[in-house]
Amino acid sequence: MIRELCDRNGKTLIFTRTRAFAEMLADQLDDAGIPATSLHGDLNQNRRTRNLQMLTSGRVDVLVATDVAARGIHVDDIDLVIQADAPDEYKTYLHRSGRTGRAGRAGTVVTIVPKTRQRRMSELLDRADIEAEMIPVRPGDAVISDVMRVN
Repeated sequence: MIRELCDRNGKTLIFTRTRAFAEMLADQLDDAGIPATSLHGDLNQNRRTRNLQMLTSGRVDVLVATDVAARGIHVDDIDLVIQADAPDEYKTYLHRSGRTGRAGRAGTVVTIVPKTRQRRMSELLDRADIEAEMIPVRPGDAVISDVMRVN
């Protein structure tokens, strides 16, 4: 589903919980022909700056990041945030989500929530005072195309 969501025109920021997942996902997307790079705490500052510059310059369309990027990243033209791993804290959810729709532009946030975490995610959204619809989705479902069309 993540690959399908990222296979579009526009910049995407994906959040993961772990550095290893961020690296793996960026590599998988890149291997699938979707230019991607990662941003996480195991990278030195020069590499972080370079990877972020790759996104802002358009050399890659997707940045896969841990929460190290949730608060400090500022790229005006990110129109899709994917939360590949839902966070445990509602403030983290808000900071991640706030990376899209900047400078008065619209943006979309997609959070992937396994069935086992749906109740926890509902509680998190309630604490954040966010109304969101949980839609069961499988790879290839039309709702993925609908999200891509909005952006």
